[in-house]
Amino acid sequence: MVRNVQIPSIFNRIMVNSTASPFVCMAEDGQTYEQLMSEARLLRRSGQNKKAIEAYKKALELNPESVEAMNEIGLTYIHIGEQTEAIEIFDRAITAAPTDPRGYSNKVEAYLTMGAFEEALVIVAAGLKAVPTDASLWAKKARALESLLRIPEAIEAYHEALKHDSEDPETWKSLALCLDAQEKWTEVARSYRIAAQLHRKRGENQEADYCVRFAEDAESS
Repeated sequence: MVRNVQIPSIFNRIMVNSTASPFVCMAEDGQTYEQLMSEARLLRRSGQNKKAIEAYKKALELNPESVEAMNEIGLTYIHIGEQTEAIEIFDRAITAAPTDPRGYSNKVEAYLTMGAFEEALVIVAAGLKAVPTDASLWAKKARALESLLRIPEAIEAYHEALKHDSEDPETWKSLALCLDAQEKWTEVARSYRIAAQLHRKRGENQEADYCVRFAEDAESS
């Protein structure tokens, strides 16, 4: 049995009854939410960001509460320099899932790319209140503090990030740069060597080699 359900939308939608799933949502062109998300991701990976945004919008019309779609379209907006739109969609993501760190972390990223470091810290504080163990939020806090030249506080924040995720080589390298500013060469070298090991584990040998060179430079300082 097929029935039409009237839902306000800028896109026409059809709700099709099925035995496998109570309702399968389709856009005007017949694509499902999952198909639109796959299309949007392919377009985004190929650099067709405007088209990707349109596909994400259609996906959100079919699934307005999709935190995945909200965060991904927001990141696409950041990539093309439309931070205001990104912040608006991340606000929606936070409202839809207030204990999901991605909305906070991505909103912070939008402010960081705008050079709005104090504003970024405000969002970080809200995120860490909701999800205090999220490594990405601690790392974003460290980046904001570093940009404000509050290096000792940034180092503390990077250490907090590493408590919750010690497997990210980018965090170790960022920590090394802060330590470099304080001329703590032994700690700089250690951080770069750990980053090198992590890159090597991922098969990222060129990145690992760079880290080893930086570690050797620190050790000879």
